[in-house]
Amino acid sequence: MSVLADVTVPAHNFVLSETLRAVPEVHVEIERVAADEERITPYFWAAGDDFSTFEDALERDDTIQDIVTLEEHDEERFYRGHWKQDSDEITHAVSLVEATILEASSDDSEWDVRMLFPDEQTLTEFHDYCSERDIAFELTRLYDSRHPEALGKYEITPKQREALLTALDSGYFEVPRTTGLEGIADNLDISRNALSTRLRRGHANLIRNTLSHEE
Repeated sequence: MSVLADVTVPAHNFVLSETLRAVPEVHVEIERVAADEERITPYFWAAGDDFSTFEDALERDDTIQDIVTLEEHDEERFYRGHWKQDSDEITHAVSLVEATILEASSDDSEWDVRMLFPDEQTLTEFHDYCSERDIAFELTRLYDSRHPEALGKYEITPKQREALLTALDSGYFEVPRTTGLEGIADNLDISRNALSTRLRRGHANLIRNTLSHEE
């Protein structure tokens, strides 16, 4: 029976570690990951103000290669790349046990990752592999398919939910607004770019699982 896990991973044990260290003000969210026998391909959004510096850092980042820009907007861009796997990184452990990375979001020091494991045994194998090689991660939440309601009715991640509720309580959705993104970001102790991305992704999940789902 499949198991869904939310984990926190230090940036140096995951993809884009060098880029995040070089450009910490840019917020990155992995939207999906495609995998085959030879490589892992993440599709990810970056939100920020200095894409020139960010893309220069991507080119020098040893954890990823073959970067392609798929979409360009004023404050965000969408990319595809190929992971360079290392046996001492958590991505290699994910690949070995045939788990799936569903989504991930970053700041300059760590990643919040949601992963799907085929069963409890593969989760145990993943834990043992990481422990034997001192690959750090923290399990923050665990679900299983026997209790699908625990995943959240609208597929909102915990941090998206926190951002949406804080924005609501702070008056961000009122007309006129009584607070802006900067104040909410300070309250949550995250960057403005990270907050903007969480609100956007949270809105998309709500619409996709309510209005769009009803059609």
